[in-house]
Amino acid sequence: MRFWKVNMQKKFLKYCESIGLKSEVKILLAVSGGLDSMALFHLFRLSGFSIEVAHCNFKLRGEESDGDEGFVKEICAAFKIPFHKKSFDTEDYAHSNSVSIQMAARTLRYAWFEVLLSEFDIAYTATAHHRDDQVETLLINLSRGTGLKGMRGILPKQGTLVRPLLFTDRAALETWMHQQDFIFREDSSNASLKYARNKLRHQVIPILKELNPSLSKTYQENAARFASAQKNLVFFYEKHRADLILKKGAVQHIVLDELLNFPSPMDVLFYFINPFGFHDWDAIDALIHAESGKVVFSDTHELLKDREVLVLREKYEKAQNSFYISENQTFLNDPISMRFIQKEAEGLVMDRAKECAVLDFDKLQFPLHLRRWQKGDVFKPIGMRGKKKVSDFFIDQKMSLFEKENVWLLCSSGEIVWVVGHRIDERFKLVEATQKVYLVQLNGA
Repeated sequence: MRFWKVNMQKKFLKYCESIGLKSEVKILLAVSGGLDSMALFHLFRLSGFSIEVAHCNFKLRGEESDGDEGFVKEICAAFKIPFHKKSFDTEDYAHSNSVSIQMAARTLRYAWFEVLLSEFDIAYTATAHHRDDQVETLLINLSRGTGLKGMRGILPKQGTLVRPLLFTDRAALETWMHQQDFIFREDSSNASLKYARNKLRHQVIPILKELNPSLSKTYQENAARFASAQKNLVFFYEKHRADLILKKGAVQHIVLDELLNFPSPMDVLFYFINPFGFHDWDAIDALIHAESGKVVFSDTHELLKDREVLVLREKYEKAQNSFYISENQTFLNDPISMRFIQKEAEGLVMDRAKECAVLDFDKLQFPLHLRRWQKGDVFKPIGMRGKKKVSDFFIDQKMSLFEKENVWLLCSSGEIVWVVGHRIDERFKLVEATQKVYLVQLNGA
């Protein structure tokens, strides 16, 4: 009996040390009352950690759920361990949010754990996941489709979550619990085959263990290798981020020449844009080699092929198409920020910045009209004798579809005065006879 107690505790403490879990910090234990969580409870209790217990009653098994709550409460009282409990209407939450019961329970419990950590100044939440859970997780991820990240399985430490039992499996925990005469409750739902994990646990994993009796140890080692490979891959990709991605304000340009240098460009692209909710990877693969102007959408973002780059931006609602500016108006905040200044021409120092239009006031007719550009729009770019289509001007400027969408035109009596932020019209420039100047400064420049 003493061997099991000392050996299990020794392994437990060694593993806690390896994942950076120190006895002086306070730990919140997620305890259901079952074998795994009660083993977690007693290992922490016997090892001198400062602990508190959180029990979730998901109200899914009637009297059995209430019995679990009462059992955990009594155990905590017996050992003078602070006890927290919360009941959830799990089925209602699952229905309201269109998620599975398992996902609803997960979301509810982890949100509550975070509240407890903050309220009671607790460093970590510890769950009772062990190596058999790791096998199930990896098999589920493989079955659903995953990359290296999914093959990491259950991480021993993730933010404020720790899993201090990943050093062992259920059989060893069960032996130790019986040797110590520690009691626990059986969850009848663990036998139900309607859950994917239970199907794997009762029907698939036993067959795999016939092929490899050390299956849980092997999978844990594999998960650790995949986690290390993922870390190295992230390190490698991040070293190349500056070469691959050019940031232009809130927009990102992914340089295709750099991307195509990699043996598997799609894996690299997946790493950088997967956080933005894209799912149609076949369409994105085709986009790399598509003609300019093609776009792929996620729920929140747009990815545009524009010559030698892929342009990534957040979706946005277009502002209304027309705004009017009176003669004495000095500011405009919506749809873009502009400032209007009237000055005498004498002694004026010209501002050549693209963000500023310097115009002959007497050639303007108010109110000025700020609008979106339209097909067929023409103007006379300063320095040119003839007129030019605005769309051809965009081509000359090598502007992307997204950039074109953001262009506004400042007009006077139907004539384009300024392609805002780009070029004024020849007809409204200053001349020797100019008496009064109208300055338009973009973004309050």
